Amino acid sequence: MSNQFYILRVIAIDHPIKDATTVTLEVPEKIRDLFNYYPGQHLIIKFKINEKEVRRSYSLNSSPFNEEALQVTVKRVQGGLVSNYIGDHLKEGDEVDVMTPRGRFYADIKKYAYKTYFLFAAGSGITPIISILKSVLLASPNSAVNLFYGNRNQDTIIFKKELDDLFEEYSDRLLVVNTLSDPNVWSAWKQWNGRKGRIDSEAVNWFITNHPPIAQSTEYYICGPGAMNISVRNTLLGLQIPKKLIHIEQFVGSIEESNDSINPIDNALLSVTLNGAAHQLSIPKGKTVLQVLKEAKVNPPYSCESGVCGTCIAQVIEGKAGMKSCMALEEQEINQGLVLTCQAFPTTKTLNVKFN
Repeated sequence: MSNQFYILRVIAIDHPIKDATTVTLEVPEKIRDLFNYYPGQHLIIKFKINEKEVRRSYSLNSSPFNEEALQVTVKRVQGGLVSNYIGDHLKEGDEVDVMTPRGRFYADIKKYAYKTYFLFAAGSGITPIISILKSVLLASPNSAVNLFYGNRNQDTIIFKKELDDLFEEYSDRLLVVNTLSDPNVWSAWKQWNGRKGRIDSEAVNWFITNHPPIAQSTEYYICGPGAMNISVRNTLLGLQIPKKLIHIEQFVGSIEESNDSINPIDNALLSVTLNGAAHQLSIPKGKTVLQVLKEAKVNPPYSCESGVCGTCIAQVIEGKAGMKSCMALEEQEINQGLVLTCQAFPTTKTLNVKFN
């Protein structure tokens, strides 16, 4: 997959809630095919802030089945460099550098499928989830969607109006259950009479029990804070749901324990095949494969640098590497020699990797 950036124009800025910004991007006709995507995938957007290049991955909340423009929604993070820049400075007419859509968290929706999709989201984790939700309703008329969406209070429910409108149109195939951990006494919405609490194991059991699938064929998509993701996944596994049907998207950090037992080799010889070119570099002890490639300015693919997005995946051809975190890879993929270069340290004197 190419790691080339393309210039897209911002054609609209909206605020679904006070602390979130929806950015609509126009794709020029001549490169439109490059920006085809599956619902659930993300964009990598590059900014230059304070003379420094920064990259962030943002999930698409638009649907590829009815919207030509691309949309991402960014929730403001306290102290967050890019989220605050987008909220305070990005405006209609601006141009931004964007990679083509990518990501391993997505739904391959089939028109004639008869399936129930169970979607679990919290906070800004709704962004890839609503893309899947809208796409199922639009493109798979015999399928249904059950959404369980957690937030702090009434004023933090991103896409509240859009979800209400979708429910009104597709009430025979869409269920939306909101749960609030700390509902406001006073709010722009009416007094809260819905479910209270976080999406934990008890809540997931309640949701599945009270809203059974309309079809035996099911899939489960989860996107929220790490603790919620773990809880939902483990609860679903405890209900004997096959692991292959459970898909997790993690925005920051890792939901797994960090591996601190790696013993990196100092000055290991790194051989890399990247963008059709071969490179040989030395890796000082304590530096990841990606750090060395960035310093050598060979334009490696990357975004989050925390083992989450999967942009920096490479194949180990020779040698071995240990990873501190590997949220974006399944155990089978690790056994096949895939590594996240942002988390990978050489554990042999030579390491040969190839980017696809």
